[in-house]
Amino acid sequence: MTSNALARLREQVRCLERRSLPHSPSRVLPTGLKPFDDHLGGGLKTASLHDILLPDPLEIGASLALLLPLLAHSGWPVFWLGSVPPPLHAWGLHQTGISLRHLICVESDAASVMAVAEDILRGPERALIVIAGPRVPSLTEVRRLNLAAESSGNTGFFLRPVSSSCASRKDPCACATRWQITSHPSAPLCVPGQVLPLPGPRRLSVSLLRMRGGRPAHWLLDCPDHAPLSRPMASFLAHRASPALPARSLSARSPACRARA
Repeated sequence: MTSNALARLREQVRCLERRSLPHSPSRVLPTGLKPFDDHLGGGLKTASLHDILLPDPLEIGASLALLLPLLAHSGWPVFWLGSVPPPLHAWGLHQTGISLRHLICVESDAASVMAVAEDILRGPERALIVIAGPRVPSLTEVRRLNLAAESSGNTGFFLRPVSSSCASRKDPCACATRWQITSHPSAPLCVPGQVLPLPGPRRLSVSLLRMRGGRPAHWLLDCPDHAPLSRPMASFLAHRASPALPARSLSARSPACRARA
């Protein structure tokens, strides 16, 4: 049997396995941004994994500016998994619409993160999971997580630095999509009567690096003051945000769940 025939046979077996899954009907998570949803066929596919790369630790705010509203619009419980506590700010999460009663932060040791992620993805209740951290999963681990997501209908997001991938020279991509989101210089805003232009609205550079069954793409996203993404990026991060509410009122109004695994 030739290699091409063997590859076709394997693909047929994978298609048959997916048809037998209880959540095989295709569903999507709309991003709320028409250019993205048109290119993605309605939104990000559920029951799959999506990879978000961070080229610089300071760019995490740009990635969260798109990821957090998407998690909020789903209305499903969100598990935030990592080996360290997530650097999230309660008031920034509140502004995105995420109910902190539905946010569960799970802290695990680095060696057990993928095993815990598989258990969450395989759970019976519909949920989203964000796997944050520098560790690059092996291709076998990604495939196991894919099978867990397909069997339950849950959806996972990797949020990880790209530098560790380049260092190890191992960067498997068995995810449905791979993204890289960074800040971009704003366009100058010329105002009549002003000698010098004013700074324009902030912008995001959004690159869809890979897409299963689709084409890569790139967008420059303007974020004017009236847009849903108008909140400062720093408000998502605990160590960069200024408190918008008294510290004592945050825990009383919107407590977040946290667990160790």
